[in-house]
Amino acid sequence: MNIEKLIQLTYYLLKKYDYRLNYTKLIKLLYLADREAFKETGLSLTGDVYYSLDNGPVLSGLLDLIHGTYKNKEAQNLWDARFARDSYDLITVVDRIPLSKLSDFDREVLDKVDNQFHDKDYSSLISYLHNKDNCPEWKNPNGSRLPIKIEDILANIGKSQDEIDFIMQENNLYEEEEKLFAELGASLA
Repeated sequence: MNIEKLIQLTYYLLKKYDYRLNYTKLIKLLYLADREAFKETGLSLTGDVYYSLDNGPVLSGLLDLIHGTYKNKEAQNLWDARFARDSYDLITVVDRIPLSKLSDFDREVLDKVDNQFHDKDYSSLISYLHNKDNCPEWKNPNGSRLPIKIEDILANIGKSQDEIDFIMQENNLYEEEEKLFAELGASLA
């Protein structure tokens, strides 16, 4: 997960809601945006990990950041310098966040998802994602949590097994490259 990009994706959506949004709705919007991006490109916008929780699918890293429990303290500090929780809402605590990490495609996907669900509240989104016609990869965890595999998302949006295999191979290579660049950057610092 690229924390800077996730911050910018979050800020882009919060701007559409006067910089304050129920965090459950935010999580659902970003899940739907990732799903849409998978459909179009085979890649997610966020690079997060997904789980089925009682209230539907979640982006695990995003949820941890919102709750202040993300395992990478440097990333948590970057998040906390820009956002805060106010009860069940996420608000921005800075005037402006540059959006340099967002491509035109990222913005188009966010706009498309927001246009479809802008007037819906978080409980409507939970219901929408609990519907097997809309999100068959979500499984009821009965008070626990269950991982949602990217392969399951890809299969449920209509990708063939050959496409899924190719996408997963590409994603694995990308993740390895990201780790190598991070290690290289750390060793040069």
